[in-house]
Amino acid sequence: MGQYWTIANLDRRESYTRGKMGEWFFEDYHDKLADLLRDKAPITMPDMIKKKMTEGKKAVQTSTFFKLPVELLTMIAEELHGDNVLFHFAITCKAIFAIVEPNLVKFYKELSPSWRDCRVICVGDCMDDKDELPAGVLTEPEREWLKSERENWGSCYGVFVETFQNEPFQRVKDFRSPVSYAALWRAGAWGPLGYTTREGVFQEDFAMLDALHSHEQVCATSRVNREVLCNVSKREYVRDVGYIDPEVPMCVTLGHALIVLICWSPCADYALAYKIQAVKDMKRGRWAGDRFRIMTEDKLAILQDKGEEWTDVTEEAGVILRHLAKKNRRDWDWALEPMREAGCSWPESESSSSDSGSSSSDSESSSTDTGTETDADADTEL
Repeated sequence: MGQYWTIANLDRRESYTRGKMGEWFFEDYHDKLADLLRDKAPITMPDMIKKKMTEGKKAVQTSTFFKLPVELLTMIAEELHGDNVLFHFAITCKAIFAIVEPNLVKFYKELSPSWRDCRVICVGDCMDDKDELPAGVLTEPEREWLKSERENWGSCYGVFVETFQNEPFQRVKDFRSPVSYAALWRAGAWGPLGYTTREGVFQEDFAMLDALHSHEQVCATSRVNREVLCNVSKREYVRDVGYIDPEVPMCVTLGHALIVLICWSPCADYALAYKIQAVKDMKRGRWAGDRFRIMTEDKLAILQDKGEEWTDVTEEAGVILRHLAKKNRRDWDWALEPMREAGCSWPESESSSSDSGSSSSDSESSSTDTGTETDADADTEL
């Protein structure tokens, strides 16, 4: 069993639906979720494009097309949708590139949207038409809008899935890869030149198009050591336990930490094995609907030096992540190979004797409030 979950951005009205939590929790999709919360590097053009299209003298263009006012050429560029058309138009000549460059920057930004400082929540489909989001998350107009939409879709989960834009970080997958692009270009399927004998011109244009398609700025963010997930609403933060905690595999990121703190549902059905109260209580995440960003510890220290008070709540997420990683180790054998290739490792299961049928971990006994196991708790998989 297990309910379906969707990660929703209440400000941008975007949602990311992944199904049962046990089916996706330890996959790498949370790297992309973390990317949405990181600072975006300034978008610049590839070095080759800068050299070819911005340096040196501009050729005098005699075509009637260039007699159009710059305002009209700008409007034409704004109506070019899709990377192929836009890129071809951009490399026509230096004069056109100067007009189209802002559109290229906009195109790259849309491939890597930002959820920085937005309200984010992970909602389960066990919610019905009477279940509300956490108090204070929505404005009065938003509450009225959600109330009317629930009449059509039955619950907050249904509204987010059906009315929000889905899969915000799948846009990059629609961006044609340089390999397939090169194959079609060489086959003569695209391009103003087609397949011609003007080999020098062909190679130069192809090289520029290839540079635009494989531009590194599309994925300008990456995980670095000593990052923190900051709750801007509550002035709290979580450090990257995948780096600092030897009991948590490195493939567990700040994206995972975010998930375990922003769940919101009336029932604790995760399709994950667990034995501690902290995981059961995860259904009413204390951070659900708050605003977030990811920054380096150095940047956070600067804010603290300026007098801002921030509280470290790493252990709140760490106790859950450690437990889930250990208890669900065997369920993810199918996913371990790519993780090993990426240099990730998993902690040993809680009881090394569990393979022989013994259960030493069942004898552990301490308060469930701290996230530890008790005799009475049997493995729960919901």
